[in-house]
Amino acid sequence: MVSDVSSVRQIKLRHYRYPGEVSSLLLTFLILASLYALAIRFFPSNATQVWQTLFFTVLGLGVYIVTVIIQQRSAFGTLVRVSQKQFPEIYEAGTIAASRLSAPHVPIYVKRASEQNIYTLGLLKQPIIVITSSMIDQMSNESLQFFIGREIGHIRAGHTWLRTLLRPLGSNIPVIGKLLDSVIFGDWMNRTEFTADRAGLIACKSLTVSISTMLKFGVGTSLFQKLDIREFLAQINDVRSVGGRVTEIVAEQPYLIQRIRRLVRFALSNEASPLASRANYNTGILEQIPDAFIDTNGIAFRDSIPPAAETETTIDFDPEDTSADDSPLDNSVDPRFSLIAVSDNEVYPLRRLETRLGRNIDNDIVIADDDRVSRYHAEIKRENKQLLLLDCGSRNGVWLNQQRLDKSAKLRAGDRIRIGRKEFIFTVKGN
Repeated sequence: MVSDVSSVRQIKLRHYRYPGEVSSLLLTFLILASLYALAIRFFPSNATQVWQTLFFTVLGLGVYIVTVIIQQRSAFGTLVRVSQKQFPEIYEAGTIAASRLSAPHVPIYVKRASEQNIYTLGLLKQPIIVITSSMIDQMSNESLQFFIGREIGHIRAGHTWLRTLLRPLGSNIPVIGKLLDSVIFGDWMNRTEFTADRAGLIACKSLTVSISTMLKFGVGTSLFQKLDIREFLAQINDVRSVGGRVTEIVAEQPYLIQRIRRLVRFALSNEASPLASRANYNTGILEQIPDAFIDTNGIAFRDSIPPAAETETTIDFDPEDTSADDSPLDNSVDPRFSLIAVSDNEVYPLRRLETRLGRNIDNDIVIADDDRVSRYHAEIKRENKQLLLLDCGSRNGVWLNQQRLDKSAKLRAGDRIRIGRKEFIFTVKGN
């Protein structure tokens, strides 16, 4: 079994920690301390009760810490440890994730359970990662790398001990604890999730795997196959209000839509570029993501075009070539240029002047039974001795080498064109 355990460079926590995470935590503790001080200052008759409350809170946390330590010790007798001989695929996924994050290997255990879940257990001693059998059954090794990377990110960022105190494993906290967890520490908790998502991306080295894994976990692996990702993510417009922000803070986790948006922006930003070349992150999922997730605040993915496509020679019509009639009325088939479907290798010859693509039957290339394709979706036109690909105002866009067209672009031999779910390769006879 070959393992990818090499790391391009030493990954530091600062490379992927979400901005404002530490300051949010410090501000939260400052607010709590101020509230205690104000209660003692302005309600001196109740100061004894305040100190008693604080004392019993600390005592309760002490008892809980002992409980967590006992729980971790008991795990060694009830869970199944992952090793090179036992569940080697999971062990390899954990090894690769740790290596890419420049982190030591974290012991992984499997727990038999019907729900998908992964969590870190531990407080004073070395933490362990627990994965349920249901998650292992339904997720690929690449998805497990993403999840394991998230937990390693939590461990390296120091989230584990405080999150363990605020959210005991497998049970709900009483009302006061729930208030501390969701409201007072809500902003910090959300930022820790964004940090963990970034660690997961580095661990699996694929934006496509990261986002699809998050969606599978959010809606279920079966429903994911029927999910229209673009329409689902468009729901971000429903949570951009002030009320949406407040409810996100008090929720148990940040909205899945916001997590995906922030992860996309990180993957395509200058923050992530020192970690690895963008070409090393599989970003094919971008074709199914709304522009609001990609092009806001100057972030774009236009430099993610594969180098091979950049270096292809531009198509120039030879003025001495007599195989084509330059008559403006001659729109017959041109045998030199064609599109080859990636799915079944079917060849679609282009016309000399203009080739229309879309769902309607009067197009030159008909793409039927695809609700993402507009009636008249795109055109390939000959103009100034060049072949141009144009978007005819389609709803879901035209994609050239994983880049969504603004209006038009020159075609080069080997270019990959995606319209709806259909992908083509532009070919030139003799190349």
